[in-house]
Amino acid sequence: MRRALALLLLVLAVVPAIAAGLRYPQFPPLAPPPVDPTNPPTRAKRMLSVQLFFDTRLSTSGATACVNCHVYNTQFQDNLEKPRPDTSQGGDFFTLPFNTESLINIVYRSFFFRDGRLQDLGHAMTEPWIEDNQQLGKTRPEAATHLATILRGKPGYVDGFRRAFGKDIRSLGDEEVFDLAGKALAILVRQIRTKASPFDRWNARQGKIPEPAVRGVALFTGKAHCVLCHTGPNFTDNSFHNVSTSLPDANGNRPDEGRARVTGLAADGGKFLTPSLRQVTLTSPYFHDGSAFGLLDVLNHLDAGAGEDPNHDPVVGTPLGLTDGEKADISAFLHTLRSPSIVLRSPTGDLCTDADVAALRAHLPN
Repeated sequence: MRRALALLLLVLAVVPAIAAGLRYPQFPPLAPPPVDPTNPPTRAKRMLSVQLFFDTRLSTSGATACVNCHVYNTQFQDNLEKPRPDTSQGGDFFTLPFNTESLINIVYRSFFFRDGRLQDLGHAMTEPWIEDNQQLGKTRPEAATHLATILRGKPGYVDGFRRAFGKDIRSLGDEEVFDLAGKALAILVRQIRTKASPFDRWNARQGKIPEPAVRGVALFTGKAHCVLCHTGPNFTDNSFHNVSTSLPDANGNRPDEGRARVTGLAADGGKFLTPSLRQVTLTSPYFHDGSAFGLLDVLNHLDAGAGEDPNHDPVVGTPLGLTDGEKADISAFLHTLRSPSIVLRSPTGDLCTDADVAALRAHLPN
């Protein structure tokens, strides 16, 4: 939490001149993303990252890739309550237990995954190969061996890693190959960043938003106390809170222990990482388990359904005491956080269009 707070304070500190002219200085515009000096972007790395992201061969079933859940035309998530990463197995094939997180703006985060179990972006990008998503192994060494074996057996990848990192994956250890694949994917997701929204322009006194949205942001920062968790340029404090979405049973066991799974602290039971609210109107369903299907469901839960957990965060408060009209105003404000669709640069540096994606898919096995 200290690291997250330090990062947030640093971001806020570098934009004092901008914030001074804002209607709501607690929401400055997004700064350029932090630079990773150990992994500078290159054309070769972008090419490799796209291949890894779309390649279904990098899974046990041969039918699952990163893009199965992080769909580029639905805000890099899937709009499903519980994702089905492998649709080749029929309607009865398993679903993952948690709602798919969007990859939007994760480059600005200090923790990854809802329990915050990782703090390195490249490392986080390899995690799905260990989980049921792509099923390469139940442990990191097992998944690393499986992935490295696949990659070494494909000349295109051997050449791709050599061009991207100057290394021959046939002579590297399995986990080093695994880490390089994560670094390549990190190059891709660093591009998944939102542009200025109507709120950003209005906040900088350069545009208008609907009057209900004006009332909504006042509620958001005032009566509703949303700003206590959703603050800063990315509308998140990069910390963890319990909002009564994973209630303990009579024995104290929860469907998902959340942050406690990482820290081992009972006080962290049911806490989850605060999500960004940018593009939030397009990334339903909400909460870690996808249990809220609309913004009104979220507001209703926080207004009346929260507080049932003994670990419920007092910062969030319960109930909020919002009227139906006030909830509608907050929803109107959240709609102003929607910015234009994210268009990634292709490995050549040109815009990556649907036609480019189709051409890439044509070179992958059916």
